Amino acid sequence: MGFVTVVGGARATKPVIYLPEKFSDATWEQIIVACRNNIVPETWTVGSQKAMTINGTAYTIDIIGKNHDDYSDGSGKAPLTFQLHDLYATRYQMNSSSTNNGGWTSCAMRKTHLPAILALMPTEVQNGIREVNKLTSAGSGSSTINTTADKLFLLSEIEIFGKVSYSMWGEGTQYDYYKAGNRTVKKEFIGNAYGWWERSPYGSGSTIFCNVRETGGATYNYASSANGVAFAFCF
Repeated sequence: MGFVTVVGGARATKPVIYLPEKFSDATWEQIIVACRNNIVPETWTVGSQKAMTINGTAYTIDIIGKNHDDYSDGSGKAPLTFQLHDLYATRYQMNSSSTNNGGWTSCAMRKTHLPAILALMPTEVQNGIREVNKLTSAGSGSSTINTTADKLFLLSEIEIFGKVSYSMWGEGTQYDYYKAGNRTVKKEFIGNAYGWWERSPYGSGSTIFCNVRETGGATYNYASSANGVAFAFCF
């Protein structure tokens, strides 16, 4: 295993920190230290992957962006943004009824389901995740863009596809992972591709949220439908 020295030394005010050159060789504690101190090795590139066990199930986590998301406390950019490579083991509704009123800000996915998943993640990961600002339209056809502070979040349509087909403009910018042409098809644990939710309300109605279809293209579905979840987070 190769290591890189990323900070510190005889004349430095901080201790020497050694981090694995290969992202998959790092522990989550090391990854959190690297992000918290903004000392991410150059070898930890967009598209790099590492396993994480959540509630007894092993998931692959992708780096999807570098210096993309803003910390909610105003302290700057998160060095890395991560996302599930495939889908979480449980499908969820955005809301129990078919409404996007209140948008991402007040939906059940954000208020109930993702916090429940967060509570199942490794303790060091739960403690290391920091809130970042996410931009999302207000729902019910409104072009108003709300800012929320999120630990776990879903991606918006433009963050995935780099363009708007069914959502409103202003919900962020495309992550480098998807800009590079990496697949938008995500699979369930039975091996079949399935549609996955975006946080974007449908821009021309009040009952629908946008999602990614099983073949990888942009589409939409009623908020009360149970779709796949591929959440993202930052340290």
